[in-house]
Amino acid sequence: MEKHYRSADVETSEAFLETIFDGISEEIMVVDQNGTIQDVNRVFLDERGLSKKAVLGKKCYDIRKMSGTHCHLKDRDCPHQKAKETGGKVEVNIRHGLEGEYSKALRRTMYPVKNRKTGEQYFVEISRDVTEYRNLLNRLRASEKKIRAILDTATDAIISINEDQEIVLFNNAAERIFGYKREEVLKKNLNLLIPPKYGDHAPFVKKFLEKKKPKFMGKTQSLTAFRKEGEEFPIELGLSFHEMDGEYTFTAIIRDVSVQKKLEEKLLRSGRLAAVGTTVAHVVHEIKSPLMIIGGFSYQIRNSLEDESALKKLDMILDEVSRLEKLVASLGDFTKVYNLVTRPADINSVIQDVLKIFRGIYSPEKYPMQAELAPNLTEIQCDPDKLKQVVINIITNGIEAMEDAGRIIIRTKKSSGGVEIQIRDEGVGISEEDLLHIFEPFYTTRDRGSGLGLAISYKIVEAHGGELWAESVKGKGTTFFVRLPG
Repeated sequence: MEKHYRSADVETSEAFLETIFDGISEEIMVVDQNGTIQDVNRVFLDERGLSKKAVLGKKCYDIRKMSGTHCHLKDRDCPHQKAKETGGKVEVNIRHGLEGEYSKALRRTMYPVKNRKTGEQYFVEISRDVTEYRNLLNRLRASEKKIRAILDTATDAIISINEDQEIVLFNNAAERIFGYKREEVLKKNLNLLIPPKYGDHAPFVKKFLEKKKPKFMGKTQSLTAFRKEGEEFPIELGLSFHEMDGEYTFTAIIRDVSVQKKLEEKLLRSGRLAAVGTTVAHVVHEIKSPLMIIGGFSYQIRNSLEDESALKKLDMILDEVSRLEKLVASLGDFTKVYNLVTRPADINSVIQDVLKIFRGIYSPEKYPMQAELAPNLTEIQCDPDKLKQVVINIITNGIEAMEDAGRIIIRTKKSSGGVEIQIRDEGVGISEEDLLHIFEPFYTTRDRGSGLGLAISYKIVEAHGGELWAESVKGKGTTFFVRLPG
C-alpha cells in the first residue's frame, strides 16, 4: 500500500514538472555531454514545426541547421562547450535569421546539471527571444545619442539639478561659460555656480516641492553667476522641471549675456557721447570768439592802467580767460574727429615710455608702478602718441583715486587679433551707476578735474577701432581695459 502511494506521488510530481516544462514561454532543450538532445519543451517544437520524435536523439547543431542557424560544438561561442569547460552557467547572445528588421535576437543560457545517482552530466539550455528588448535598447541608445548631440552642440549652458540641488547634467557650453570641467561639478551644489547672494535657489526648490506650483517656470530671469576664475557675469536663465517616479529634476538653460550687456552699454554710451559732442561743438564755437575778444581787450586795457588795484582785478580776469581757453582747447580735442598717424608700434614700448614720465613725477615709494608686460607681443598698426595720451589719462585717473598712496599695475597680453592693456589701481573704486557715465565729458566724482580725460581717451581708442571699458569693486580698486586690433 505504501509503495502504491509513493508511486502515485512520483507520477504526480512528474506530471507537475512536465506541465511546467511545457508551459514555460521560453525554448528549453536538454542535451548530454556530446550534444545529443534528450528532451525539449513544446515551445521549442512549435518554433520549428517539428515533433518530439523528430528531435530526440539528434545532435543539437543538426536541429539548429534545420532552423537556419549554423553552429558546431567546437565553436568558440557555443554555450554547451563553454558550460562543459567552466562547469557553471553560461550566457550568450546570438542573432537568428536575416540581418535587419526580420532578424531575431536570442539570449541562450546553458545550465550544467548532474544526475546525483548515475553521475551523468546534462545541460539545460533556455533560449529567450529578446528582439523587442534589443530594438527598444537600440532606440533608447539612438535617442540618447541624439539628445547628447543636441546638448553638446547647444550654444547655451544646460544644467540640471535634483531635489537636493546637486548638479546632474552639465553640457559642453556650460563647461565653456563657467570654466569648470563636467567632472568638477557633477554632484556638487548649484551654489558653486550661482551663490545664494546672487539668487538663492534652495527656498525656491523647497517651495516648489511643497506646493507643486511652477511660479517661475517658463519665465526668463536675470541673475548674476560666478565663473571658476572668480569673475562675476550676468546671465539670463529659463527654468523647467521633469517628474519621474515621484522624483523631480530641474533644468536651467543659461545664456551668458555679458557681451550683450557690454554692447548695450557701448551703444548707449556712443549715443550719449554723440549727443553731448554735438552740443559741446556748438558751445565751443559760440564761446571761442567772444573769449578771444575778452582776452585781447583785457591785455590792451592792462597796458594802459597804472592803478594797482585795477591791475590785480584785470590779472584775475586774464587768469580765468586763460583757464577757459585751455578748457575750450580740451573740448576741441573731444569734439574733433581724430586723424590718426598710424605706424607699426610695440605697445610695450608705449607703456615703458609713459612709466618713465610718471616715475620722474611721483615717488616710487608712494605710487609704485608695476609693469607685467607680455613678451614677444607683435607690433600693431596704431598712433603711439595718441595711445600714450590714453595711458597717461587712465594712470592719472588711478593716482587721483589713491590720494594717500597705492600701486598701479599695468599688464599687456595677446588678444584675439591684437593686444589688450589692463591698468589697475588700488583706489576707492567706482560704483556701478558711475561706471555707466565715466566716459561722458564733464562727468567726474572728484572735486578737481574737468572730467574730459576719460572721454577723450574713449574717442582715441574708438578711432583705433578698439574698445575701452572699466570694471570696479567698491573699496578695492578699478581696472581699465584697452583692447586694440592688430
